Amino acid sequence: MSLHNKAGRGRPRRGDTLGRRRRDGMFVMVAIAVLTVWVSCALWRPAIAQTQVANTKHNLSVTGPGNVQSAQAGSTCVACHVLHDPAPMRAQWNHKTPGTTYQIYSSTSLIAKVDQPTGTSRICLSCHDGLLAVSIPGKANGNALAKLAPLTGKASLGTNLSANHPISFVYDSALAMRQGELADPKSLPSTIRLDDKHEMQCTSCHDAHEDRQAKFLRMDGRFAPLCTSCHKQHRWNGSVHATSSATWKGGGTNPLLPGAPSTVAENACMSCHRPHAAGHPERLLAQASEPGNCTSCHGGSMAQKNIEVEFMKPLRHPIETNQWVHEPRENPLAMNRHVACTDCHNAHAAVNAPGAPPAVSGRLFGVSGLSISGAPVSEAQYEYEVCSKCHGVREPTTLGLTRQSGTRNIRVKIDPANASYHPIATMGTNTSVLGLQAGYTSSSMIGCSSCHNNDDWSPSGVAPSGPHGSRFDPILQRQYLTQDPTAESAQSFDLCYQCHNRSFLINDQAHAFPHNRHVVTKQTPCAACHDAHGSRQNAHLIDFMLRDKSGKSVVTRSAVQGRLEYISTGPGRGQCYLQCHGVNHEPKSYP
Repeated sequence: MSLHNKAGRGRPRRGDTLGRRRRDGMFVMVAIAVLTVWVSCALWRPAIAQTQVANTKHNLSVTGPGNVQSAQAGSTCVACHVLHDPAPMRAQWNHKTPGTTYQIYSSTSLIAKVDQPTGTSRICLSCHDGLLAVSIPGKANGNALAKLAPLTGKASLGTNLSANHPISFVYDSALAMRQGELADPKSLPSTIRLDDKHEMQCTSCHDAHEDRQAKFLRMDGRFAPLCTSCHKQHRWNGSVHATSSATWKGGGTNPLLPGAPSTVAENACMSCHRPHAAGHPERLLAQASEPGNCTSCHGGSMAQKNIEVEFMKPLRHPIETNQWVHEPRENPLAMNRHVACTDCHNAHAAVNAPGAPPAVSGRLFGVSGLSISGAPVSEAQYEYEVCSKCHGVREPTTLGLTRQSGTRNIRVKIDPANASYHPIATMGTNTSVLGLQAGYTSSSMIGCSSCHNNDDWSPSGVAPSGPHGSRFDPILQRQYLTQDPTAESAQSFDLCYQCHNRSFLINDQAHAFPHNRHVVTKQTPCAACHDAHGSRQNAHLIDFMLRDKSGKSVVTRSAVQGRLEYISTGPGRGQCYLQCHGVNHEPKSYP
């Protein structure tokens, strides 16, 4: 006990009392001033939030505009937040957050490590997984609303989040660098929010307090700025899907979501993808069938030309057979056999532009390929590189012609190192080709699609070009019969006659091979002697057909010497050792 207390029996002296009163008064005045400022801020800030939220579906009180609404009047904020809590959750959250285990998004192209939802995403899911009633409070007396049932319909995501955009993963510069087509998060607009752990959450794209944009999005949905702020797809900005003004033509089902913008360009990413409740989980594709993601628009409903009908023809690329096998970074030398639209077309890069052979057209921009040497290339520069991914790796398993060379590998056949080849990879070696149609010369080049094309296509017509489907095997623009024998006509070898003049060939010319004797008189098809892609051993594309597609023997070895051979003896001259149509050549010399 102090001397002062002893002397005054606990009563302060008069001077000390006045001093203490002055100090206490000053403290109270400062405290009042600070409290006034704090209360002003506290009242002012919720007032703005409430003004925004009050007009949205997240106002669950009786005054709210949404379908989920309490019959009881109450504060707008307490539906989600508890205002005074000595041990608050994140965001003062006022709803139970059960320890639900969710099925999360997974994809073979996903590089980020995605685990169970955390942070604000877990908070959003406490209502939007549809498990608990909306009005179940996290704190005993924290919710002033009457009971509200769990969310249903599109508002309920359920516990299977595999068809929804991944959340709760670290989005940092290292991830952007590894992935290759993500923006560095340091460059993201301030509108997009990562949480304090640099994780992508529901709140990165949605602002629960503000619905100036549809679905509480942080950016306008037109032209997909929210998607393209993070996703930096190579060539996207100039691609047809980013710029097309095509709209739904009516009839059938509108491929766009109800209320969506009218043009492909405005829908942008949403033309093919869905961030929530996607038709196919991996890569969040809109339609449940793989071809449907393309044909929903390219079936005549929006795109200028109808591709879907081409796949209904008897000869076609069977895109419906092995669905969901294609991988964006697949190695053509090791991939499982399949064919999908995305093997030949990159929806993020394609443009409507022609390409002069051997270059790819704009429709094939951004597609991987296989070089003439058999090496994978990340972005094909030549049309044959795209085709070689399937037709230049291994021997096909379908029925085909059996030739002397013993291979049906197209990449091997068109190799410029061969003795002869059609000018697909480079210009031909024969500088004195005779009998070409007007417009073609010995230096002309052609592409795979010069022959393998839609049989209904014409330069001025409405049918789409490309090897989607045809009535002529193997997906040829014109008829090319290979059976032996075949009666010669303009139609029988129509494919050959689009470049080679028929009159010149069947009316034997001086110093030229006697085609009339073979093709007209003996009804020998062109394919009996020539391989339209190339020959590794002979000039003039000569690679004798041993058996046709039915297995019938066509050309065999000579009767005496047992030779099967063509020998060039100069321009327009040669010898053959073989048997064909019962005639022994040992040798036969031409002309």
